[in-house]
Amino acid sequence: MKILLVSDSHGYNEALRKLVDMYPNMDLYLHAGDFECDDYALTPFDAVKGNCDHFTSLPSKRIIHTPIGALYMHHEPVLPVNIKKEYDIKVFVHGHTHRRKFAQENGVYVINPGALAFARDGHDLSYAIVEISENDVKVEFKSLFD
Repeated sequence: MKILLVSDSHGYNEALRKLVDMYPNMDLYLHAGDFECDDYALTPFDAVKGNCDHFTSLPSKRIIHTPIGALYMHHEPVLPVNIKKEYDIKVFVHGHTHRRKFAQENGVYVINPGALAFARDGHDLSYAIVEISENDVKVEFKSLFD
């Protein structure tokens, strides 16, 4: 399963359109919140509401089935213990920090693609290509200008 993962675009819809054009054949397009645009502008991204997304009906969390197991996406960088146990979460995707992250913590792959706007780690216009198989999760961080 191949996923184009973004977060924290803060109204930079042109970047979202460019990425969809660059990667037209992904299995999923995910946005981990703080898009600050109308829901229509997010198409084809499945998104969660971030702390700056005041005028949206999108949910604050999503659980997605992947080949390795359940993926939980929430804007804030905290995976609730009850959610982890109840759904046997294998992959946790978040945004909010505006910093790239890929780590394994307590048996869960944790991914933050960085930010498409206002990065705090020196990688502005950052996103990730995520590949999930039955046994592994691979993440490649990219810049919009690479």
